[in-house]
Amino acid sequence: MSQPPQASQQQSQKANTFNKSEKTKDIRLTNIQAAKAVSDAVRTSLGPRGMDKMIQDAKGQVLITNDGATILKQMDLVHPTAKMLVEISHAQDVEAGDGTTSVVVFAGALLKSCEVLLEKGIHPTTISEGFQFALENALEALDELKKPVDLDNKQQLIECVQTALSSKVVSSNSTQLAPLAVDAVLRIVDPLKPNNVDLKDIKIVKKLGGTIDDTELVEGIVFSNQKASQTAGGPQKIENAKVALLQFCLSAPKTDVENSIAIKDYTEMDKILKEERKYIIDLVKKIVASGANVLLIQKSILRDAVNDLSLHFLAKKGIMVVKDIEREDVEFISKTLCLVPVAHIDQLTPEKLGTAGLVETVFLNDESKVLRITGVPAQSKALTILVRGSNQLVLDEADRSIHDALCVVRSLVKSKGLIPGGGAPEIHLSLKLTQKANTLTGARSMCVRAFAEALEVIPYTLAENAGLNPINVVTELRNRHLKSQKFAGIGMKKNNIVDDITTEQVVQPILVTRSALSLATECVRMILKIDDLVISAR
Repeated sequence: MSQPPQASQQQSQKANTFNKSEKTKDIRLTNIQAAKAVSDAVRTSLGPRGMDKMIQDAKGQVLITNDGATILKQMDLVHPTAKMLVEISHAQDVEAGDGTTSVVVFAGALLKSCEVLLEKGIHPTTISEGFQFALENALEALDELKKPVDLDNKQQLIECVQTALSSKVVSSNSTQLAPLAVDAVLRIVDPLKPNNVDLKDIKIVKKLGGTIDDTELVEGIVFSNQKASQTAGGPQKIENAKVALLQFCLSAPKTDVENSIAIKDYTEMDKILKEERKYIIDLVKKIVASGANVLLIQKSILRDAVNDLSLHFLAKKGIMVVKDIEREDVEFISKTLCLVPVAHIDQLTPEKLGTAGLVETVFLNDESKVLRITGVPAQSKALTILVRGSNQLVLDEADRSIHDALCVVRSLVKSKGLIPGGGAPEIHLSLKLTQKANTLTGARSMCVRAFAEALEVIPYTLAENAGLNPINVVTELRNRHLKSQKFAGIGMKKNNIVDDITTEQVVQPILVTRSALSLATECVRMILKIDDLVISAR
């Protein structure tokens, strides 16, 4: 017996609705699984006892690091949701400099909680709103742990930087690198903008050789690859330097690529050489007239920036020449020496020159050479950190670690507050949110409780990576906090729980945790709202 047309149509609509619902569910779970896979990949790198990753790129170059942002940046990810975790790690690196692994691990824990809530039939929008409510309460509770920071108390800042460096490959050198990073940032703080620092005023220069202990802070500029020209006996040391930054070539002009000059006899050759000589001499005369005694010449891709003839005449006039200045260094050099780049010889005037007390070629401990410009104008507030390392892997990791250290000090300048480390803030927030969840009813209560449980992944992972029993550690830590020991945390020096983790100088900027919580929650809410994946043909 056949069904009525109306009943058949209703069944078809129900089938379509069911299929659409199943597709949405599958896509959402696929997105969550992809993001969790990324989180699990970096989880073992969290904390001072975290493992390092060895990354080999397509060219065969090897990179060893445990910096979350660096690991994720090197990953060749295809899934668009997985790429979102890379983006929040990068955003955390830009905002705070530290916590790049924590933000991804916490996001993974939140997504795991989402799976449980979705299986219980709670709507994704309800979960999203519940997580936002939990985040707002967590940020309020975080201020209870905040200790004010005095930027004049340098030791307090150094302890904070040492905590950030404790998980790096160069952690054994933190006692030297931490004061260096603190000094560098404090020197460039602008009194007119006391709540922010531009880290572009600090240039990190790498020089292979020596050890990390040879790393130093220079008030001025250091060139590791560019040297003062020694052709024709050019000077290697200039005091009271007048520096010009040239963006044109000190060599004879050439024809266009498609053109050529045919020479039939020697007289024409002599004429060309005389014209070239006359052209170079005119350039040198104008340089001498400007008063410049140090020339920094930008690298040219069209022709040689200088030739032997121009170097010969400049050496006779006692002018130092440094060629092959990179384009990206021009802004820093201009800001440091208070000069104006010159694009044409007719624009070279005394007003566009920079000043420096000393420009010289310096020999380092391992007999390698660098060019150092010191005695720069006081108003420039620009510094250079010369990083040394015995091999390229160590050198690159030291560079990344110093950048993170500088960002941590900047975080303290932007938000002058410290909180304990060692998993203490996460456990404190987890307990506060659990208490809040007990006052709520329905789905929101379940969402806030899930957010609270996800926070415990940080101390759990710290204990796990240190070889401790994570369940026992987190349980004991929770008990300590219930007894009002809100600064209790995991001490990695003796692998135990410390009643006040700040006594072991384990502290971190409040901005790091605040930013990590906000970014992770924002990312998870975005992933939850996705119900379909559309492939564009464009």
